[in-house]
Amino acid sequence: MVNQMRRDSFVRAAKVKLIIMDVDGTLTDGGIYIGESGELFKPFNCRDGLGINLARKAGIETAILTGRESKQVLIRAQELKINPELIFQGHEDKRAAYIEIKNKFRLKDEEIAYIGDDIIDLPIMVQVGFTGTVANAVTEVKNRVCVVSDFKGGQGAVREIIEFILKAKGVWNDIINEYCDPNFKVPKQPFYLAANKSNLESKPQQQSIKPLTNSTIRTQQPIQSTTPKVATTPTTVSTRSTIQSTATATKINQPEKDENLEKLERIGKRLNTKF
Repeated sequence: MVNQMRRDSFVRAAKVKLIIMDVDGTLTDGGIYIGESGELFKPFNCRDGLGINLARKAGIETAILTGRESKQVLIRAQELKINPELIFQGHEDKRAAYIEIKNKFRLKDEEIAYIGDDIIDLPIMVQVGFTGTVANAVTEVKNRVCVVSDFKGGQGAVREIIEFILKAKGVWNDIINEYCDPNFKVPKQPFYLAANKSNLESKPQQQSIKPLTNSTIRTQQPIQSTTPKVATTPTTVSTRSTIQSTATATKINQPEKDENLEKLERIGKRLNTKF
């Protein structure tokens, strides 16, 4: 929950169609990390990233307007699918970029929100309809914004301010309900059939073992035995010994079963289904 806000903050936030964000000190902690080879590092926060994605999900555009310029910012903006036309770097005086954004997308001041942390952001903050800042922003900014986050820059402050806007627009509960009730897709066929499909097709001598349709399963009698039927001539068998000798001879000539097929048959017995 934001720790400070103006009385009309909800009314202002409900009109927002575009959120412009500063980077250093807002989306990051304001630190500049330089490696031994001169490479630059910027620590972004995954919660801020999710907040930006949620804003886009709710139909709110997001933009980046920063005084510094770095490849890291561009990479992060691309990851968050921010419109390339809304990425402005190297603007110490941010007023010209703000006018370009407003005119290009035909927006009014009251339809734009700005999140920043230092006096370089004030020229834009005094123009837009809604403003937010981080917990460790300078006093001059804190005294002039709609909401002040409980979190510092680079630690989820942007996410909290975006959440405030989404609640003011009345879409936050819908977002939460969607996450709580995901729509999973049901597989078209059981996993064990898909896993063993290649084995069944690569054994021509076992082509008689096929999955049955639902209609066939309903009329199929319970399986009594998994031993293959033995083709016999239409002659009368006189004694039990003759039957046993015939079955033994057939069993000797029968090729050895595939392990996967034996597993399928065991599953079939449990499900009362023949594969």
